[in-house]
Amino acid sequence: MTEQKLKEYFESKLTADQLALDLKDSQKKTGYDTTTFYNDNLNEGEFEITKEHLIKLLDDTIANKLKPTDINTVGFALMTSEYFKWDDESEEGERISNVIFELDNPEIGYDLTIKNLQLWKEYLLTGNYRLDKNELKQKFRNKGKYKELYQKVD
Repeated sequence: MTEQKLKEYFESKLTADQLALDLKDSQKKTGYDTTTFYNDNLNEGEFEITKEHLIKLLDDTIANKLKPTDINTVGFALMTSEYFKWDDESEEGERISNVIFELDNPEIGYDLTIKNLQLWKEYLLTGNYRLDKNELKQKFRNKGKYKELYQKVD
């Protein structure tokens, strides 16, 4: 993945299909809970991320132009980038920060489902956070039960 291509996508100079090609094989699972990530960073300047940029990303994923892995890769790239910035002091910036964090961390948060993508979009637009906390509870309860069963077999 290259930050230049992501910037061009956000500027509507690159289509979702072109971004998907750039994102292809950027993540490689190297262990049970380890993933390596390839990113070609931009070293000069800054690019401010707005809610419109994230809504574009969410819309293209909802429309199946991008895959959940793609949006997860972008979330990681935005979280670790020195180039991409957002104003996390404002209410809108806080929403941007929350959504990027959740896109980057589906293992410890919400799964990257169409329903959740739509709810993140609504949150960016309205500030109304309606993701289902029971979904998280169930997700981790099930993992806990699986872990218990796995340990009993050993």
